Amino acid sequence: MDPHLTVASGLLSWGAAQAYSRLFKFEVDAGSRSAVVVCDLCSSWSQPDPLTFSMQIRTDVTWQNFPPLNGRQLTAQDVVFSLKRQATANFPNAALLSNIAEITARGDYEIVIRLKSPDSETLEKLADSHSRIVAPEAVEVNGDLRRGPTVGTGPWMVSEALADVTRLIANPDYYNDDLPYLDGLDIQVVPEAATRAAGMRTKVIDLAQVTVEDAHVARISFEEIDWIGIENPAAGVEIMMNTTRSPMDKLAVRKAMMLVWDAGIGPRIPGVVAVLDTYNSLPGVSLGLPILNLDWLLASSNYLPRFGASNVDTDNANTLLSRAGLTPADNVIIKVGEYGELHFVLGNYLAEALASVGIRAEVERISTRKFGDEVWVDGDYDIAVGSPPPISSTTGYLFSVHHSDGPWNTTGYSDPELDRLIEAQAQEYDTVKRGQLLLEIQQRILAGSHRFITATRTTHWIFWDYVNDFEPFTPRGDTDFLTKVWLSNQES
Repeated sequence: MDPHLTVASGLLSWGAAQAYSRLFKFEVDAGSRSAVVVCDLCSSWSQPDPLTFSMQIRTDVTWQNFPPLNGRQLTAQDVVFSLKRQATANFPNAALLSNIAEITARGDYEIVIRLKSPDSETLEKLADSHSRIVAPEAVEVNGDLRRGPTVGTGPWMVSEALADVTRLIANPDYYNDDLPYLDGLDIQVVPEAATRAAGMRTKVIDLAQVTVEDAHVARISFEEIDWIGIENPAAGVEIMMNTTRSPMDKLAVRKAMMLVWDAGIGPRIPGVVAVLDTYNSLPGVSLGLPILNLDWLLASSNYLPRFGASNVDTDNANTLLSRAGLTPADNVIIKVGEYGELHFVLGNYLAEALASVGIRAEVERISTRKFGDEVWVDGDYDIAVGSPPPISSTTGYLFSVHHSDGPWNTTGYSDPELDRLIEAQAQEYDTVKRGQLLLEIQQRILAGSHRFITATRTTHWIFWDYVNDFEPFTPRGDTDFLTKVWLSNQES
């Protein structure tokens, strides 16, 4: 209920936090699936120097007409109060705004933000789903917002917020008179996939997030059901090799290991995601970077030469291993986190593939909690198969995971030039130059042959054909797309 005290972006994206606006939000191009930052509560912004941002606040925004706000006008002081509250020391989302040195209001409709150092993601952080703008009067009622009142300036007003359902109704006083298109939303938490599928069949539910198998069955059974799959290159099954342990401390060995692994094996495992081809092409590997502009991601052609693809390259792998002086006595432990059956199946596949070139590997299945402690924190592994850290910021991910001093750089890989590039992109405001830096960074990470995602995650949604313009792209937890969903007249 309190966006500044809530870590999980899902609770903000799909829960009561939709009552609140942000200073900025994301706009996604459905064709390219890339996102850009646009104004939400601001009407314009400028950057007079690398450390200063000035934002003009809209003059037509009012708080929802509930006590204690009662529809009063939004002011710059409200925005300053909210951002300072979010940045409070020990608040769970304070790190998002930790580079802000000062936030001040100039009159009622302008705020000025001064940074400690140049930050190319400043606007992204202000558009993040955690950066909701709340009112001082609402916080004063109970000291925080865990028990409400939930009074925002957003397109939705909260009718009910329970553990299993959030009911929202359209805000009649929203600054954009055309939005939202719907009168309301019921967002239900239905843990069982079979129950969600049954709700769709009976039209109790208009749209649902489902497994790929459910999507396949629904499409066969009902021609009126549509489908959309949203691939996330920053999520999926991650493979990590500890470069501080033998034999992974030799680059040639790591390259050889990758040559005997089929990067597309995940989506082709029978009974797991075998029907994925019904909806889209097999997802390629990625480096797990959360990047808003998909043009800044390496193309699949950069990855394929490093893997065995459909025909594992044991000849070149053996050549590399021979040059590295690998002895038959060398063996490794593959730790697999219990994030799902696909992870365990892939762990066994990796072990079998390594055996084909004389590397003995044992698979150890561990709980997700143990995986977090031993792998993410302590780096106690030879090879690990799990899920990437939940970081939505490109810069945050690069500094945490790939910089030599990163707290989650548990592969031990170090490259001074990579560190320099990571630091440079973090301060590069020119989007073209930053994109070039990020492509170069990915090339260097890939050249290190130590960490990658081999089965990217796709979120599958099914919906009845009377549901229009449902495009569930959620950059950094943004769910503004829900304001543009509408129902055909015959079903409305």
